[in-house]
Amino acid sequence: MESIGARLKKAREDKGISLEQAQKDTRIHNRILAALEGGRPQEAVSGTVYIKSFIKKYADYLGLDGAALAEEYKGDKPSPSEQILIAAQKDSSFRFPVKKVIAAVVVIAVIFGCIKLVIFAGSKVKEGLKSRPKAVKKVESPRPKPVVKEAPKEAPRQAATAPAVALVPKGENISLKIKAKSDVYLKIKADGSVIYDGILKKGDAETWEAKDSLDISTSRAEAIAAELNGKALGALGKGVTKNILITRDGLKLPK
Repeated sequence: MESIGARLKKAREDKGISLEQAQKDTRIHNRILAALEGGRPQEAVSGTVYIKSFIKKYADYLGLDGAALAEEYKGDKPSPSEQILIAAQKDSSFRFPVKKVIAAVVVIAVIFGCIKLVIFAGSKVKEGLKSRPKAVKKVESPRPKPVVKEAPKEAPRQAATAPAVALVPKGENISLKIKAKSDVYLKIKADGSVIYDGILKKGDAETWEAKDSLDISTSRAEAIAAELNGKALGALGKGVTKNILITRDGLKLPK
């Protein structure tokens, strides 16, 4: 029985499609396509889950049964980090609000401390009043109060607000450059359409453009450095991060 790679290569050659054209159409790097056809996908892609996803996408593009070929590929068992990633993707609908719980505990502790401080200060004031001798009130004749003219009130001045300046001027395309600090999976959408879905190797850098927005999902947000039209962006998060939005106004991280 022919191997998966041999069937992929034969289907591409029968259609007269070059690897360069296949890369352009599928947005899968030709290094990964060549590894799939050569039967050594683990040399270009780390992880059985990602290899299967590339096999399915490439096979569907060539008119083969992508789901069947992907299921046929056995490969190695997913690593612990891949199992964590799969579980995180399946159960991303719920996240325990650790930060909110910690903040609530801190607020309660501060309130409790303030209450104790007020009670202690009140008791000290009462003790001081009891220990003081009573002063003899001196009756004085009332003095006429001087008439004080009030100065005319001025209308409150409104602080001038400077208009927000977009990082990318209107009429100019959004240009995003990403450099990988280590091997990292990326899925990038430009104006709602997927333009890249693959592994960016350590040290590699790619640039993508969009008219209005770019949406990034990644397996390791801390492993990428990004520049927006030549200006460095801040940290993009940590670990598995979805829907990192890049617009003309800059970076917007998911909540």
